[in-house]
Formats: sequence, C-alpha cells, structure tokens
Amino acid sequence: MIRDRSPNNVWTSFSDVGFSRTLILSLVLMFFSVASATAQTNNVKIMLDWIIQGTHAPFFVAQEKGYFKAEGITVDAIDAGRGATNVAVSVAGGVYQFGWVDMPSMVRFNAQNPASPLIAVYVSFDETPLAVITRKAAGIRKPADLDGKKIAGGPGTAVHDTISILLKAAKVEHVKINWVAVQPQLFGPMMRRGDVDGTGGFTNSNIPAALESGFTMDDLFVIKYSEYGADMYGLALTTTKKFADENPGIVRGVVKALNQGTKDTIASPQKALDVLKARDPMMKLDIEKVRLDIALGLTNTPHVAKNGLSSVTPEKLKRTIDSIVAAYQLPVSPDPATVYTDRFLPAVADRMPPKATK
Repeated sequence: MIRDRSPNNVWTSFSDVGFSRTLILSLVLMFFSVASATAQTNNVKIMLDWIIQGTHAPFFVAQEKGYFKAEGITVDAIDAGRGATNVAVSVAGGVYQFGWVDMPSMVRFNAQNPASPLIAVYVSFDETPLAVITRKAAGIRKPADLDGKKIAGGPGTAVHDTISILLKAAKVEHVKINWVAVQPQLFGPMMRRGDVDGTGGFTNSNIPAALESGFTMDDLFVIKYSEYGADMYGLALTTTKKFADENPGIVRGVVKALNQGTKDTIASPQKALDVLKARDPMMKLDIEKVRLDIALGLTNTPHVAKNGLSSVTPEKLKRTIDSIVAAYQLPVSPDPATVYTDRFLPAVADRMPPKATK
C-alpha cells in the first residue's frame, strides 16, 4: 500500500513527532526538577548520643514547638544512639545528617578518619561531663585518693581512656587505678554492693544510675575533670564538612532551632520534662529531673551566662584538642578550624540564656 503523502498527513506526521519531542522534553525537565528538589530537600535525621533521656530535652522541645518547621526543615527522626563512635560513623556515612557527639570523641574520630571528618556547629555542653563518681564511704576526695582504688570502667570507656588528662592536670600522674571492666549497666549495682569504689563516666549518666541503684546524693562524691583544670568541651551538634558546605541554610536552621529549644529548656526545665514524659510515659521523672539539672549545669555555665550559648574560645578548643591527642596518642592533631565552626550560629543576643522559671 502506498502511503498518503498529502500535506494534511505530512502535518499530522510532524505534529506527532513534535508532540513526542515536547513530551520527552517535559518529562526530562520534570525529572531534573524532581531530582533537584530531592538534592535540596530540607528533610534531615538527627542521631543522639545514647538512649533518649532528660539530657536530650532541647531537641524534643524544639520539635514540639515547631522551631525546626519554622526554619523550613522537616526532622524525619530524632533517634537514640549507641555511643559516640556509632554516632560519628552514622553521620560520616550519611545515614544521619546530624549527630550529638561529645567533642573529645569527635576529635579522636577526625584524627583517625581524616577522609570523612565531622565538624561541630553548636556546642551544647560548655563543660565536660567527664568525672569519677565514688561512694563517699570510700574516702575518695581528690584524684590522688584514686590510687589503688577499684573503679568500674575498663578500656574503651570514656574516663578509662582519658583519665591521664585528669591525673596530669591534678599533678598526680603516679596514681594507678584498679580498673574493673564491666558493662555500663552494672556500674551502679556494683558500686551499691561495694564491689567497686566508684565509676568512671559522664556525670549526667553515672550519677542518675547510682541514684537508681539506691544511693542518695549525700552518699556520693564526684571528682570532676573540670574542677582540676582538665576542662574541655562536651556534647556538640555535629555534621560532615561536606554537608555543611553544601547545605548552609539547613545547618543554620537546625542550629537556630536547637538553640531556641535549649533556651526554652533552661527557662523551664519542668515543661521540658513534660514534653519528654508525653512521648515516653514510662520515664521516671524524678531521675530524669536530676539528669536534666546536671546537663543544664554543664550547658548554662558562668561563661555561657556572660557570653552566650556555644561561645567557644580558641584557647579552650585547643586545650580540648591537645588533651585528647595526648590521651589517645593520636598520630595527628586536628586543626581547630576543622573541629568547630561558629559560622552557622545565631547572633549573640539570640544565644543569651534566659533566667530559669518553674
């Protein structure tokens, strides 16, 4: 059969081709538009350092009050972590965009993983929570008294691995501690039974654990690193340098929301605990109040009250880095500029902590 070559059919043929090309072009443009939207998505996931407790109230206050949303950011998850290394690896690998990691652990991670460094964009704990928590009856009142004592916390735990920082600062480097390597959940019960004289860890974790084991605050004596000149920065919001460079608006928005959530928590700790209780009815508010009070003491220090939240000084940042490099005998000392940046912070006036109310 001979095909009709009439002008009408020629027009129809070119119209079909033109339509097809237009459709393909539209689909291509639509694909790139969707791809671009995906690349620029404001959806993020945040991983906390440990199981969700009173310490984490600022994140959930920020979420509850819509502070992330106000910045155009959707927080798909605020998940519990399983320790600093796990959080660092999860953020460095892109599974989470943000993580809450203690600065010493981040310094160590960066030194050991120079190809995928994290950077702190907001320091929550102006003071390190590292401490040795002891039974007052054991008679331990200063670092020198730890000589020969049995302390729960073997290799791999924060205080065991950094105790040299405390002993050096206290000028008692000769002290030899009898470390007892057990799981953290056994720290409190072992101290209660008298199997150990104390435990090494974070004050906001180990003190509540001791209280849950039957101790009262009067039964405990706490030797804080910060009280012996071994002060370092503590928990900080971190992300990867790559993510920060490519998504400055998102980082700025998350930092702003967390900063406001922190201010609200300082202003009204009880309301912050109510937010946590609403999401976890089984939470023991008496214990979590102690935990949150300790955390806020580490957050709202005299320095912060005067200079604002996340007011990091070059001297203290370098001291934190140098202390960790020495304690872990790290092969390199990270440049402070690769450890922390203040370029995503709100103005100082917006970071001044409020007065607490009930």
